[in-house]
Amino acid sequence: MMNDTQVPLADSYEGLYSRVQSALASRNVEEAIALYRRLVDRLGRLTARVLEHRPELRNMHRAARMELSLLLRREARYSEAIDVVTVLLDSHPEEARMWRREIATLHVARGDVESGLADLRALAEEAPDEAVGWLTMGQAARIEGRFAMAGEALDRALEVCRRTSCPDLARIHHERFDLFRATGQMNEALAAWEEAAAGDEEIRKGIGEVAAMLADAGRYGEARAFANRDPNPMRAGLQRGHIDSLIGNVGEARKEWRRVADLDPNAFEYGHEAWVEAVLRLGDPVPALEWLQDALRERYSIRLLILSGVGWAMYGDAEVAATLFQQAIGLLRYQRPPKKKLDSSDWRLLDSLVTNEEIKKALKPYFAVVETLWR
Repeated sequence: MMNDTQVPLADSYEGLYSRVQSALASRNVEEAIALYRRLVDRLGRLTARVLEHRPELRNMHRAARMELSLLLRREARYSEAIDVVTVLLDSHPEEARMWRREIATLHVARGDVESGLADLRALAEEAPDEAVGWLTMGQAARIEGRFAMAGEALDRALEVCRRTSCPDLARIHHERFDLFRATGQMNEALAAWEEAAAGDEEIRKGIGEVAAMLADAGRYGEARAFANRDPNPMRAGLQRGHIDSLIGNVGEARKEWRRVADLDPNAFEYGHEAWVEAVLRLGDPVPALEWLQDALRERYSIRLLILSGVGWAMYGDAEVAATLFQQAIGLLRYQRPPKKKLDSSDWRLLDSLVTNEEIKKALKPYFAVVETLWR
């Protein structure tokens, strides 16, 4: 047994796991996958007698396969992820239903939608008093645009969870919020979000998505009320400025963005993308680009990549902007549902801030923009 000061041998089980974490920290995905495979292959060959005396290795095998599956899923390597999880059916049979749910979800993500959703329904009906089965089915159905099926499953999940006091109540309400938002049921979406936020601090931090939904629907008074409830002043100020700009109060919008820009983004745990966007909306990209030089490595995200690309386009460098947009699209392709282009809202931001028409023309193909006779 190692004490806290000992360094694990590089090729020991603990050493391999430590090397995986180092590879992930440096974003070397292929190396992390290769190391994970070495680790789970070695752990999978251990005999039952060894595992009986070293239960921590059995737990490590389970954890490493779950983490490897998640990493492969993020890389859209669904067939490989299915193979990784399938082994757990034999090595950890006491959790077979959970592994079967995960395999069915991966089948849906891979494109086997009908069979995957059918398996998820069968698993939910096999254990009708487990809310997580209905929740998993509802989420998968919503992502695939099967809204009626999603609504049915989420209603069942909510009924079961309320009856059994399950720990997933906030998740169920937030999934219902996503469903109602997708189907344009604004009032139902608001009610679902309030229920979700009441039980989860992380969901409360995402209150900006509600303000944005209301602003896009033209419900500006309600949108401002939600923006004012945002605990993060950078996000709150950006959203208030956005609402002011939508109703034509350009001067008030700039005041809000200036107040955000005057804040120190490093003093906050989250919301940095709001600070960058507020700075860009004021017209000078240099402060944002200077901050992003280091911050983009430390706080790497799709949103910061996109905003950095907008900043470089404003600065006049279409080549750097295009590289950043392509990186963002590369990550979006692995999300569900996958995206092949950046959102039209991101194009509207770039179009409003970049004055060079040649740069805009060069970058427009990266965005999901519908061409019309008037534009």
